[in-house]
Amino acid sequence: MKSYPSIPRSTGQSFHEFDAFVFDKIDGSNLRWEWSKKSGWYKFGTRTRLFDLTDPVFGPAIDVFHSTLSEGLEKAARDERWDRMICFTEFWGSKSFAGTHAPNDPKNLTLFDVAPYKRGILGPKEFCKLFGHLPTAALLGTFRWTRGFVEQVRRGEIEGVTDEGVVGKAGEGHDLTMAKAKTQIWVDKVLARYGEVEGSKIVSS
Repeated sequence: MKSYPSIPRSTGQSFHEFDAFVFDKIDGSNLRWEWSKKSGWYKFGTRTRLFDLTDPVFGPAIDVFHSTLSEGLEKAARDERWDRMICFTEFWGSKSFAGTHAPNDPKNLTLFDVAPYKRGILGPKEFCKLFGHLPTAALLGTFRWTRGFVEQVRRGEIEGVTDEGVVGKAGEGHDLTMAKAKTQIWVDKVLARYGEVEGSKIVSS
């Protein structure tokens, strides 16, 4: 099952500017859902492992997925004549923080990317066109991804950012460009709870 690629943080010498579709980044857990024309929805996974209904943390996400996303995603796949796809969602609740979830907190799933078989991840234009009617990550607008823009995100000056930060995307498929930027408020909360060593790993993930 295809894993979601690591999105680079916009720091250091690897930084480059581009015209980006900028989406809100929800603080939750990355979950994967695999569909095929032959088998339907047959694999569910976190970023690193598979899970099923017996999983104490992520098992409940399966019912949420089928009640909110599966039908619309499958219809789009059939309309586009895709044979297989993997869909990527954020699993979160009002009390979720840095990948941890409160057991009795109602959870949501927010779609943020779709990868049809052998096409790579859809570009932001096609993603919004095909799936904008579903619960997806909020598109905050198109911006020039510059160091100045990243600094605005860090200071919490971009309207519509819920907490953690943003993801910028351009291009499509195997030529997709992605970058992320975090708010300083969220970074500080992570470091305060987990300490400098573990907190820095979370911030960079």
